[in-house]
Formats: sequence, C-alpha cells, structure tokens
Amino acid sequence: MVRTGTEPILEMMLIRSTGTLRSGIRLRQQLALLAFFLLIASLAVLIPSHASSADQNPIQSGRLSQKGKSLIVQIRTSQKVNMGKLDRRPDFMGGNHRYLCLQMNPRGGTSFVRICLGGPTRTYSVLGVSRTSDTGRVRSSKVIRAEVKKATPYRLVATFDPRAAGLPSGKYAWRIANHSGRCPQSGPDARPIGECLSFFPPKRRAVYDLRPVRVVGCTGGNGEFVTHGPRGRKRVALTFDDGPSDYTPKVLHILKRKKASATFFMLGQQVARYKTFARRALALGHEIGNHSYDHDLLPSSSNLRHANRTISQVTHFRPCLFRPPYGAVNSSLKASARAERMKVINWDVDTNDWKLPGSSAIRSTILGNVRPGSIVLMHDGGGPRQGTVDALSGAISGLRARGYRLVTVSQLLGNRMIYRPVP
Repeated sequence: MVRTGTEPILEMMLIRSTGTLRSGIRLRQQLALLAFFLLIASLAVLIPSHASSADQNPIQSGRLSQKGKSLIVQIRTSQKVNMGKLDRRPDFMGGNHRYLCLQMNPRGGTSFVRICLGGPTRTYSVLGVSRTSDTGRVRSSKVIRAEVKKATPYRLVATFDPRAAGLPSGKYAWRIANHSGRCPQSGPDARPIGECLSFFPPKRRAVYDLRPVRVVGCTGGNGEFVTHGPRGRKRVALTFDDGPSDYTPKVLHILKRKKASATFFMLGQQVARYKTFARRALALGHEIGNHSYDHDLLPSSSNLRHANRTISQVTHFRPCLFRPPYGAVNSSLKASARAERMKVINWDVDTNDWKLPGSSAIRSTILGNVRPGSIVLMHDGGGPRQGTVDALSGAISGLRARGYRLVTVSQLLGNRMIYRPVP
C-alpha cells in the first residue's frame, strides 16, 4: 500500500480514540476499510439519482367540491406553476409534455377523463379535456369553458361544468396528476414516464360522488321594468309567449339543433296541461318566465302567485321574470311582480307573429330591427304558430352572421340561475 501524507495523522487519531490498537498490521487493515467506505460515499454523490415521485411531489393537496352545477378543483403546490408552459391537451404516453390534470375515472370503468390546466392562450378561461384509456392513449380531446384562478402563487382553483367535460353524475375515482415533462423516451437519457409523474393522493385514488343538480330559480327578481338589455354587447334574447303548446317541441328542436338559448314566458294553465314540454325546456338549458296563469289583462297578485306555484310544482323551477299579458303594465302590477320577486320584462322588437304575417316577414322583422341587447317577442302558443317555427332557423342564422350571441333574458341582464342537488 502506498502511504500518503495524511495516513500518519489518521493512524494517530485511531490510536488515540481506541487506545487498544497496538499492531501495525491491524491498523493498516482498518485504514483500508475506511478508504473503501470513503470511496463508496464519493461515488454515491457523483452518480445522479432519480428520486421517487413521492419524494419530489410538487402537489401538496387537492380537493373537489360542487357549487350549483359547477365542479371545483383546488390544487395546492409546493412551487410556483407557470401556467403558460403547461400543455392542456398533452400526449399522455409521451415523456416531453408538461401537464397538471385532474383524472376522473368512473367507478368500475376503464376509461379516464383528464381535465388539464394551462396553455399559452386562454390560459385562465378554458380547460383541456381528454378521454383516454387506462394506459393514457387519447381517444378524444376538446376544450371547454372554465374559470381558472391563481388564488395564491401556490394555489390553483378551476371551476367548470362537469357535463361539458362529459362527466355525468355518479361515483368517480380521482387524482391530481403532475408530469414534469423531462422523461425522453429514447436516447441515452431515456427514462420511464413514471419517474416524471407525481400524484395527489400519492398512493391511491380518492372517491368523489358527483351529485345530479337541477335549476330551481334565478336571481334579479326585484320588480324592475325592462324592455331591453345593455347595448354594449352584441347579445340578443329570443322570447316565446303563451305556451307551452303543440308547437313548443318544434321550437325546442330548432333551438337544440342551432345550439341557441331562449326564454319561454309560460301560462300556468298551459304548464299544467303540457308538463313534459315545460320540463324539457328547462332540461335543454332554456329559461321559464311567468306569463300569468290564464292571460288576464293586468292580472291580480293571486293570479301571478298561482302561475308561479303551478310552474314550480311541475318543473321545480321558480321564475324570477314576468311578462305581462298584452304588454300592459300599471303600478299595481309592478308591485305584485315585486312581491313575487320577479322582474317585469317587455320587449323592443315585436315580430307581430300573432297576426300571422308569414315566416319571411317574421324573419325580416327580427333581422331588420335587432340591436345589441334586444329582447325579441314571439309566440309558441295561443294560436297557429307554424310561421314562427318556419322563421326561427333562418332568423338565428342571420343573427349569428351579424355577430350576435343568443342568450336567455337572465343572461342578457347579468342575472344567474340557481342550482340545487336533486334530493
């Protein structure tokens, strides 16, 4: 063995610490053993190691909750997240994509719905939704509207409609998945994808019961008298009076095909007669307003209350909008609407479809008179309404060609729907 300049010092330290080392041979054996362990320790420092995902997990916690019809996911991280660098529609089988996703798996199912945050554009207004196999192979992918916030630099909150993400009510196993994007699958630096993945919960998926909800009311019922909405945005509300009737399914079919929203001011006696049509209008995302119980001129407070009670019993929805029959309003009627927590809604575009002018005239009236914020009066009951039905599709296409978005009256006025879990 070649002696170094430090070996005598080590010999003296060992002799002093033990007081029993008297043999030079035994001392050299212990020095050789010490050198061996020092060599192993130095190699451990020099050789790069890949810590397990549990040791380097940047996801500290995750939480799911429901508010109204929305699903809310909250993610707390141990480091700041650059949202613009995340891929909201990644290749889950590749190793170079960086993503942060909520994974939802129906209990007993083999498919996954992965809702992913971030992206270089619309970073805080959309989410990427991918339906994949259990191995990560993407079967379909799309983008949905959402509200994404950074509550703090280390806490992200995303709110979205689970139905838009293809998540019906039921029990789901879920996890938050983070991929660092530094797992090349080929070349000298190739690494298993699992080494770049971390999860919360880290060991097993949690269970969440996504409850069904239904719309039960709306805000803004303050007795205010309104003929149009704000003029600053190109939005328009189509409204239908005097239904439901045998024409209502035809109107609903066209609205569904055109992906347009509308507001139906229904008579209480018609709702009692056509229960299924009233429920279907709500189920398709439209709004129901009160048009009195039986179309009386200047109806009484009890008439309005009777209509609201009937609509609520049939649909579980309580209107916050009232359309006066014939558009006739006085101070007493406004007070009655306010007492019933409803806003009074008339119009600024009258198609006069009740005069049966024909579908071309109805369509031309709409397209020729609509302005940003307009409320358009039509009818789906109270008489023969095939002309209105025939005019509807062309009117919607014409409005969209002019840059208009079709919304409900409550949406036009900035009010919102109220949702509750189904008992």
